[in-house]
Amino acid sequence: MSRINRRQFIKRSAIAAAGISLARAGAFASIAVNPKKILIIGAGMAGLSAAYELTQLGHDVTILEARTRPGGRVHTLREPFSDGLFAEAGAARIPDNHDLTLKYVKLFELPLEPMYPARLSALRFEAGSMRQVSIEGFTEALGKAFGSELGGTPARFSKIKGGNDLLPRAFAARLANKILYESPVVKIDQDEKSARVTFLRKGTPETKTADRVLCALPFSLLRNIAMPANFAEKKLAAIKNLKYDSVSRVYLQTKNRSWEEKGLNGFAFTRESVEIWQPTWSQPGPRGILMTYARPGEAERIAAMKETERINSTVAQLDPMFPGLRESFEKSATKIWMDDEWSRGAWAFAGLGNLLMFGAPEGRIHFAGEHLSFAFSWMQGALDSSARAVKQINEAA
Repeated sequence: MSRINRRQFIKRSAIAAAGISLARAGAFASIAVNPKKILIIGAGMAGLSAAYELTQLGHDVTILEARTRPGGRVHTLREPFSDGLFAEAGAARIPDNHDLTLKYVKLFELPLEPMYPARLSALRFEAGSMRQVSIEGFTEALGKAFGSELGGTPARFSKIKGGNDLLPRAFAARLANKILYESPVVKIDQDEKSARVTFLRKGTPETKTADRVLCALPFSLLRNIAMPANFAEKKLAAIKNLKYDSVSRVYLQTKNRSWEEKGLNGFAFTRESVEIWQPTWSQPGPRGILMTYARPGEAERIAAMKETERINSTVAQLDPMFPGLRESFEKSATKIWMDDEWSRGAWAFAGLGNLLMFGAPEGRIHFAGEHLSFAFSWMQGALDSSARAVKQINEAA
């Protein structure tokens, strides 16, 4: 697969992106003339939003989800932290131009708050030296280093007050009797008249039949499911070979936020593909959480460590930046997305020219997920691909 950075990808594909985005325009415009029985594999953002919209259109929908919770890679960690503190394990930021994400946030009346604090300073590390920068300088540095197409001031990035998992949970609350949790899929098949999905319920295989199936799970998982023999060779190759990037996060809970007394807001940026966040800056109480967010390259190095080594290394890394952290450190957590049984990676970049082929239906089988969108790695990408799949399914004979 072609591998270019996100900035290059966005520039080269702006016109194509506009054209593909038109595929979701009017996707939910009319009640189904031909209501269908639909099976959706995966209760992440793509699967949940598709189920919600298809239900609104009058279709009979069932979601099969391997996990015990909704949301997929939108996951808010609340354990093992104290005093109700939490931090994001997955999707954390909502840019103000992500219309679909904001549409559902508004629909479910979920309050937003800024991602970054406007007060105090962030830290920036270059060539072994450390300096304080404004939060605007911090986000500008991130944009330059990671090729972000977003840029701008902190006001352009939001998060859901109380945790981003409130969005998938809002979908799930409206689909409660339509989601089967702890139901990993092992086989998908189809013929001219129907599609069939075999899954495990308490270890026992069960099979459901439907008019259409929506695969709303990462290709990194789909490749382990027995697939129909009549899939196009290029699609099977894409499912087998699409590379997923790694992300590793380490969280340190402290008994106080001593860095704020020194004029620091708990955010920092380094040259080693690592951001440092304080997710608790807007949460009440004396305790705090500092977390490291490592992208591909550094993420694999951290993933290769043992748990105790990750924690000790992170404490050693952050203590010079935020003096007193070692003394106030209380407990920790880590999230290694490549090791997650029901993810096997953080996000995927299909490469220019592949999205239409990757997202095209195979008979009665449809596909959705952030890996099938120009907004890959964001909630917006999952929702965008879902909207196109809903349109395909609703208009199918």
